[in-house]
Amino acid sequence: MSTTPERTESLTAAQAPFDDARADLILQSSDGVHFRVFKVILSLASPIFADMFRIPSPTDASLNHGDEGPVVRLSECSGDLDFSLRHLYPIRTPNAVPLRNVGVLAEFARKYRINALTKHITRYLADNIEFDPVGVYAIAVTYEFKDIWAKAARTCLDLPFSRLQSPLLHYIAVEFHVELLRYHAACGEAASGAASERNWFSSLNQDFDVISMGNKAGCSHCITQDYLDHGPKFYGPLCLWNYLYRSTLVLVHHPSAKAVTTEEFVLKSNTCSSCADGMRRRMFDLSTAFGKEIKKVVERIPLPKAGTT
Repeated sequence: MSTTPERTESLTAAQAPFDDARADLILQSSDGVHFRVFKVILSLASPIFADMFRIPSPTDASLNHGDEGPVVRLSECSGDLDFSLRHLYPIRTPNAVPLRNVGVLAEFARKYRINALTKHITRYLADNIEFDPVGVYAIAVTYEFKDIWAKAARTCLDLPFSRLQSPLLHYIAVEFHVELLRYHAACGEAASGAASERNWFSSLNQDFDVISMGNKAGCSHCITQDYLDHGPKFYGPLCLWNYLYRSTLVLVHHPSAKAVTTEEFVLKSNTCSSCADGMRRRMFDLSTAFGKEIKKVVERIPLPKAGTT
C-alpha cells in the first residue's frame, strides 16, 4: 500500500474500543479493517486464539509483523468481526439483535471455540423465536442449541405450512429442513384428526348442554346431527358442527389452537336467529376445550430429528 502509515490507519481503523493504541495485536478483517485487540482477552476467551499466540509462526500467511506490531488476517468481514468481538469485551451487549447477526455470532463461537458466547446466543435466539421461528430453528439445529430448536419447532406450528420459510434457511442442511416440514405435517394430521374425534366432549363445562345423543333436543331451528358418519350419533346446533368441520380444514396445514380459537373464527357460523346470542359463551367454552385437545395431540408428535451434519 503506497499511503503513509498515518493515512492507512485512518482509513482502516476499526471503531472503539478496537482503536486502542495500547493493544498488542491487530486483527485484519477480510475487507482490510484493522482491529486493535488485547491478546490476553482473546486468549482467555478462545483456545484457538490462545494456541495461535502461544506458538507464533512468522511464515504463516495469516500473520505479519508490520510497524505497528503483529497483524493476523481473519476471514470475517469487518461488520461481523466487530459484532462478534464486542461480546468478548467487558462492554454492554445489545438488547435486541437481528437474527442474521445471531448466526454470525454462533459461527464465530464454533470456529474459535468460545463457550462464553453460549449465553448470549441462547438469549438472542430465544428473543427471535416469535419473529422468525424457522430461522431460529435453522440456526439452533446447526449449532446444537437443542432446547431452543425444540421450542422453535413448536412455535413453527403457529405458522401455516406454506409460510415455513426464512431468509436464514441457508444455515440448515436440507435434510433437517425436511424433518421440520414432516413434523409440521404430522402435527397437522393429528390436530385435524382431533376435530373429528368426540372423546374430548367430556371435558366441556357442565353448562354446555346443547349436545345430546340419540335425540334432537335443543334449538328447534338449527339442531342437526353431527356431520360425522361414524361413531355415536350426536345432535347439536349447526354452528357447532360447522365450526368443527372448518377446523379440520384449517388445522391440517396450520396445527395450532390459535388458528381456530379466535373470536372471528369461532363465531363465523354462529348465525341462527333463535340461539346465536345464547350460543356465544357456549361456543367459546367449547373452543377452549378444543384448543386444549389440539395441544394435547400435537405434543404427542415426536420433535423433528436434528443435529449437525
